[in-house]
Amino acid sequence: MRDRSDWKANERQRWQPMESDWRGGEEVHVMRRYDEARERFTERRRREDESPRLAAEIPSLAELRIEVDERRGDSPFKGTAHIRRIVVEHAPALFVIACGDPACRDGGHDITRDIMRALRAGETRLDGEDECRGQIQSADCRRVMRYVAIAKYRAPED
Repeated sequence: MRDRSDWKANERQRWQPMESDWRGGEEVHVMRRYDEARERFTERRRREDESPRLAAEIPSLAELRIEVDERRGDSPFKGTAHIRRIVVEHAPALFVIACGDPACRDGGHDITRDIMRALRAGETRLDGEDECRGQIQSADCRRVMRYVAIAKYRAPED
């Protein structure tokens, strides 16, 4: 006989498997993850649409790229690195980078305030660091993202 410790009783007291058991549990789990990803995407898109445009906020900005290196805490091992090139003419003035750990929930790196402060000051380079505040199961994620933002500005018109 099958162990029923992971089963639950329905209203008629018949035992039925919980969502994550052997009867299609993987399919239910995948659909739940898909729905969560869709919600995160929708929320991110809404925030981007509501944000002012970068070109309107910093009209003299010609180019912007952000070099990102993310790793787990103080790990000596190389993390994931990439360069994010910003299309200034169309980009929102919002700089939120998702956490690189796929198991992280409600995490990410919002570096908008630091980047916008540097751009408004006309800085051409900004080095920064941000720690993820998400959760991996019941523990803090604590992945660390180091970034370098490099900006180029248009020459002032006389």
